[in-house]
Amino acid sequence: MTRTPQRVAVFVGTRADLGPLSPVITALADDPDVELHLLTGVAYDVDSLASALRDVAPHAVVDGRLHALCPPVEHLDPAAVVRHGAHLAEGAGRLLPALRPDTLVVLGDRWELLHVVPAAFLLGIPVVHLHGGEVTEGAVDERVRHAVTKLADQHCVASPDAARRVRQMGEPADRVHVTGAPGLDRLASSTALTDAELADLLGVPVLRPLAMFTYHPPTAEGDLPVGEWAAEALQATLDTCGTVLATHPGLDTGREEILAVLEQAALDHPQLVVVESLGSRYPRALHAVDVVVGNSSSGIIEAASAHVPAVDVGERQRGRLRGDNVIHAAEGYAAVRAAIERALSPEGRAAAAVVVNPYGRGDAAARVLAVVRRAPASDRTKPFAEIEGADR
Repeated sequence: MTRTPQRVAVFVGTRADLGPLSPVITALADDPDVELHLLTGVAYDVDSLASALRDVAPHAVVDGRLHALCPPVEHLDPAAVVRHGAHLAEGAGRLLPALRPDTLVVLGDRWELLHVVPAAFLLGIPVVHLHGGEVTEGAVDERVRHAVTKLADQHCVASPDAARRVRQMGEPADRVHVTGAPGLDRLASSTALTDAELADLLGVPVLRPLAMFTYHPPTAEGDLPVGEWAAEALQATLDTCGTVLATHPGLDTGREEILAVLEQAALDHPQLVVVESLGSRYPRALHAVDVVVGNSSSGIIEAASAHVPAVDVGERQRGRLRGDNVIHAAEGYAAVRAAIERALSPEGRAAAAVVVNPYGRGDAAARVLAVVRRAPASDRTKPFAEIEGADR
């Protein structure tokens, strides 16, 4: 008797979740008992997602099973985000009943999940949530992440402290699984680009120290001098490093200000190379740099696996678990420059060389796959697990 494959849908909004999800997507695509579908509708349409997927997960075969809930977002401000959310919700309400997936897999904390996950929940589709229970107090992502936790059926968390927070929110312990961060799977077998390969990638000779710079808009509060802060952090990086490789910020309000800073600085500083995204080149490039600077989760989560010092700037990642390779800096030129100099010191490099990544060892995808395979058997009713000894 032929077994009917489990139909699994994975939502991919932007490169922020496509990269970390790529090992999970590959594992699901390789499983003969899974029929994988990818949903999108924020940064990608079907064609652009297919192109990005060929880059970061070239072995994942999902031909004909890519679905756009709506066209990509064209503009970013709070009102535009709300309007686009309505388009995502309408698309999810139209596609999910027709597709009838057995499970929906989502990662993280992005605003678009508020418009996709509720549709699955209301339709009775089990939701597997990755990277719940973490803390990023300087971004609106913080509240989104916890909201998705309460709607999800199974939780694949990256660390024991995240598991504790998910249980603290009343989630039953048998639904919380410490799998590690799947994005680390990309780094486990990668090696550093040589300086010659880096020169080909960047189009300029590599001068050490080499920095990777990514600055996203802090979003927990409005009316912040995002462009000014990004410019000061970038200038501090340029003044302390030989070559700087900068990637575009994420799709948040304030993105355009940061892009303007990067574009102008690239005209003024030949040692600065700006790329939209590194894609499949990211793991080897990360292994090759001397320091990571900015406020991206990559400096907090991935840099430790490459044993690279990282400077975390500002409040966006406040409260997030981090290894001993991460040095925090307040916003502003002087604070960022001092932190970079400390990261590049013999002591900073030595700490990074021996750091143990608290987010796992790079073997998460297989564990996530096992949880996804069991998810359809989850009870629809999810009890609230009280914490013993807590005050009533």
